[in-house]
Amino acid sequence: MIDTAKIMRGAIIKEHIKSGEITIRSCACQIETKTGLAADSTGVKASSPKFKINSSLKTKLILRASISAIPSDATVRVEVYDVTKDTVLGYVEFAGATGENETEITTGYDNGDLIQIRVNVTTASATSGATFDLDYAILEIEHYW
Repeated sequence: MIDTAKIMRGAIIKEHIKSGEITIRSCACQIETKTGLAADSTGVKASSPKFKINSSLKTKLILRASISAIPSDATVRVEVYDVTKDTVLGYVEFAGATGENETEITTGYDNGDLIQIRVNVTTASATSGATFDLDYAILEIEHYW
């Protein structure tokens, strides 16, 4: 336990902090509500701005997403994409069903990598003109000591 008197004096040093005592979580990037996204073809339909990760500390990424409308024969993945390495680090999947999903990612990225969220149709609907609605996609970054 960190002595609150030391916090008040600003005298906290690394040696005073035990593993797991401090956690800072912030929103790294997001995609706000998007309606009428094409579900009748595969591919990336939306993406967030990119951000550069600082993983010099212990870091965890938390992806949360919600889909409110989707054709029953389509599959949509909301992905955490490492632009630097051209690879998907993790995803939540919506296969013909709406809802809210969450996943944690703790490996696969390095300090300085550019990361973003992508909304990717991996199985297209057979119905011409089919669409889906994204309520939100948020990527939080958690640093902990």
